[in-house]
Amino acid sequence: MLEVDFHVHSLFSLCGLHTVLELVARAHELGMKGFAVTDHGRTIGGRLTSVFFERFVSPDPQIAVLKGIECNVLDEQGGIDLPHEYLKFMDIVLCGIHPNFPKGCSKQICTDSLIAVIEKNPQVDCITHPNDDAYPIDYGVLAQVAARHGVALELNNSKILYARSTEDEAQKLLVACGEQGCRIAVNSDTHTIHELGDDRSVAPLLRETGFPRELIVNRDAAAAFAFIEERRKLKQ
Repeated sequence: MLEVDFHVHSLFSLCGLHTVLELVARAHELGMKGFAVTDHGRTIGGRLTSVFFERFVSPDPQIAVLKGIECNVLDEQGGIDLPHEYLKFMDIVLCGIHPNFPKGCSKQICTDSLIAVIEKNPQVDCITHPNDDAYPIDYGVLAQVAARHGVALELNNSKILYARSTEDEAQKLLVACGEQGCRIAVNSDTHTIHELGDDRSVAPLLRETGFPRELIVNRDAAAAFAFIEERRKLKQ
């Protein structure tokens, strides 16, 4: 189980089912230290609200609620739907390719699009689910660029749990990150409450590949919060 989960959707994403308070209660029940609410950008229906970013405070002193977003890649030039008016309140910015992006694109196009996101948007801290079957990626090339910019690539538990990617592809991603010294974030991609903090589908892959623990930015709570602080200056 993850002490701090960086990828969690609430009902403010069209795909999320639960309130933030329900997620806080579940995190407390699990003994977690915190999680990031990273609802989708508006391009695919995320209902981002200034009230959450400007005024919400975790009601549980034992659970840190980090504020963030999962942006959508808009085009091949690295455009993303990051609402800059909320950026100063954000702890973490995730970004990934989602169904608003044309399907059937080549590995070159998908890879170049994510590289453009990293190079043109220094606020982005983590690229989500780069091993999505619908959007092929050159892991080695992406990992090299991400490592150079201090950006983490995500090992997504839900993609394996629900067979939307294969263990083999996840292992290829891990090998590439290890070879390039690229950091990863292990996340649940929670949409329903029982998924919060879950890493059981990917933890065996970390062991099988011998992935360096020091390259996992949320390997424990201390490392997770240190990563947040390291990246915070890029959001000012």
